[in-house]
Amino acid sequence: MRTTSAILLAGLRQLSRSRLVTIPVVLALLYPGLVVLILSGTHTAGKGMADAADAAMGVMFMTIPMAATLATGFIMILGSSLLPEEISAGRAGFWVAQPVSRDSYLAGMTLASFAVCCIVSAILFFGTSAAILAFIPYRPTAVVWAFLCPLLWTAANLALVTVVSLYLPRIASIIICLALAGFSNFMGSVSQVVGALPGGSVASTMQTVYWVSFFVFPADPLLRLAMSGLGPADSSIQMMMSSIGFMTSPPAWQIVYALIWSAAVFLLAGARFRRMDLA
Repeated sequence: MRTTSAILLAGLRQLSRSRLVTIPVVLALLYPGLVVLILSGTHTAGKGMADAADAAMGVMFMTIPMAATLATGFIMILGSSLLPEEISAGRAGFWVAQPVSRDSYLAGMTLASFAVCCIVSAILFFGTSAAILAFIPYRPTAVVWAFLCPLLWTAANLALVTVVSLYLPRIASIIICLALAGFSNFMGSVSQVVGALPGGSVASTMQTVYWVSFFVFPADPLLRLAMSGLGPADSSIQMMMSSIGFMTSPPAWQIVYALIWSAAVFLLAGARFRRMDLA
């Protein structure tokens, strides 16, 4: 545990000096600022709470998905860079030549990446939500899920890119992981739309494609639950859409599967790292 903590701190120090981290953090801080700028120019006072909740729902529907897209890009770039760069620069080989196990080294570096990714995700998700709350007061649906799910979603994305980057070159890892994340998110939205429509062959096919994408990369339910938790509890738009099966919270078993999947993929990354030539 002490060795892992030392590697974690070393990884954080290294990341703090990298433009790969400092520039995205600055850009992430600008996004909630942009939301504040837009809302400050369009905000009008004197509306009722129901109207405020619906207005907050509309703004959130436009801003949170973009925040998730920005966070996804950063996670994929950082996750595909840290370990491969450590290996190619020889620092990984140096560490494991010391009395440090490969598992401890991988855990420390992965935790360093996860910590930085969580900071960026928190700025984008929570900063944007705070900006909306500052201009349009509303009551979030589930504060616990609103806090936990963006971090769990970050872990799922990082698990994917970590294991892929240990098998493929950096650029290929970024492209494949971004494509998979985008497709998973798209199919999650499509699944809710076709679920609200009468059944048919097209709807059945789309649902099948969604389930395949879900079992391959189950991050979408975590994002949906995060948005559901961040969203206003008394929005009539939310209630109307939920009544027809759209913009609903995922079932608990999907969340459990996503957590198990993330843990299993990190273990797969560990198994791959133990077999790699670090010389």
